[in-house]
Amino acid sequence: METANTSDEKYNNLGKYFYYHFYSERECHFKYAKIIKDNFPSVNELKVMEIGAGTGSNLLYFKYLGIEWSNIYANEVSPERGISLKKNLPSATIHICDAIELDYCETFDVVFQSTVFTSILSEEKKKMLANKMFAMTKKNGIVLWYDFIYNSPNNDKVKGIGKSEIKKMFPKAHKITFYKTTLLPPLARRMGRIYPFLNKVLFPLRTHLVAVINK
Repeated sequence: METANTSDEKYNNLGKYFYYHFYSERECHFKYAKIIKDNFPSVNELKVMEIGAGTGSNLLYFKYLGIEWSNIYANEVSPERGISLKKNLPSATIHICDAIELDYCETFDVVFQSTVFTSILSEEKKKMLANKMFAMTKKNGIVLWYDFIYNSPNNDKVKGIGKSEIKKMFPKAHKITFYKTTLLPPLARRMGRIYPFLNKVLFPLRTHLVAVINK
C-alpha cells in the first residue's frame, strides 16, 4: 500500500512503474472530474481545499478543470513538502500546519484528501480531522476522499479504512457514495501498459475507495 502523498513523489523516476502511475492517476482524475460535474453546475466559483496536499499535484489537476487560483487552498503539515507546495502553487492560498488548526467554517465547496487518513493511526485524530473537514465544507458541498481499504502486510505505519469506518467518521453526511478504484498496487505495478484492461477484468482486486461525502 502507498502512504500519504506518495503520489507527488512517484515521478522521481518516470521509468519505474510508469504505466501503473500514469493509468491509475488518470483513472482517479477522470472520477474526480465526473464527480464535480455531477455535483456542481459550474466550476467557475468553486472553492477547493486539499488536506495533506503534498507538493500540489492534485490541486494542479483541479486548476486544469477550470477552478481559479484564488479559489484553490492547500494544507500541508510537513515544512519540507510545504516549500515545494509554495513553488508549485504560487498563486494558491497555502497553510503549513496541522489541518486541525485551520480556521474555516462552511467555506469550501470541495474539501479533498488523498491517502492521508490511512497514515493516521490514532482513532481520535482521525475523528477530529473528519469533523474539521466536514465543518469546512459548505452546505450542499462535498468532502472528496481517496484512500485505500486494506492494511499493508509490509507497513505497520498505515491502516486501511473501509466503507463502514468512513460512514462512522461522517455521521451527519446527507449521503455517501463509494467508487472502488486502483488495482492492487503490488500486482498492478508489474502489468505495464495492460493495466487498464486488467483493472476492468480484475475489479474485485481494486484496493482503494473514492468517496463522495455530501453535506
